[in-house]
Amino acid sequence: MKYLQLIIVTMLLYPLSSYAYSHLSPYSYCGGNPVNCVDPTGCVIEGVTKKDAALAVEDFRAMFPGDEFSNFRNLIVQSGKKQNGKSFAPISNDALSAAFSGITLNDDQQALMEMVVNTINSDDVHKVEYLTPGKDMSRSSLNEFLPQLNLLGITSEMVANMPGGGSKFVMALCGEASTIPTKSGSLSIILNTNSGFVTNRPATLGHEIIGHGRSLRLGYTDPQSQHILPIQVENLILRNMGSPLFRNGTDHAPLNQFIPNFMSLPNFR
Repeated sequence: MKYLQLIIVTMLLYPLSSYAYSHLSPYSYCGGNPVNCVDPTGCVIEGVTKKDAALAVEDFRAMFPGDEFSNFRNLIVQSGKKQNGKSFAPISNDALSAAFSGITLNDDQQALMEMVVNTINSDDVHKVEYLTPGKDMSRSSLNEFLPQLNLLGITSEMVANMPGGGSKFVMALCGEASTIPTKSGSLSIILNTNSGFVTNRPATLGHEIIGHGRSLRLGYTDPQSQHILPIQVENLILRNMGSPLFRNGTDHAPLNQFIPNFMSLPNFR
């Protein structure tokens, strides 16, 4: 849950700016036509392996438990003819329109749906890897995390000699999940367990991929944004799931600050 990288690095890697479209409100998804127009600048969700992609599909579907989302859940699938690819399949305008035909969503439901669709339908790649407790992350993920660990004084030799490897250090620093920026998007790692989370696994995944990964690509790289937005995204997911648990920021490192508007909708889609 804690954002591993020091904010300086994220600011250097991601100069993308949301101000390029200052004439549009950040609440105005697809120019005010969210059913018939899908934003092409959202972010692809991709598993490090096909198994990771399948687990991510499971968690994203779990964010939408209501009957009004029964058709929408069926649109959240892996790519490929057999729906077993490493990435999520894009959601077409026609399919989205049909899924919500005759259905009116409330503000929370609409916002979360828009965020997820935006995060699926695009060129930026947000990878996720589910970690088996006690085992190290994949070599590809470790290669991404090592430079960040090195900045914190954790050497490659220390990682190699540690049972559990890089995952052990990352989990010790960050808890059950963490996200770092990459050249093409972001990489999130999350424990493959149904317990031990501050809230739950689907909300934690959304916190990481949407709250940190997507917001970074939209230019929200400052420390306050990276503290507030993931908490707001997580609480939005929790409300949609009917959970009584919420977070107010005091347990969200590195700032651990109370967020007065922790229940507000995030200012991006």
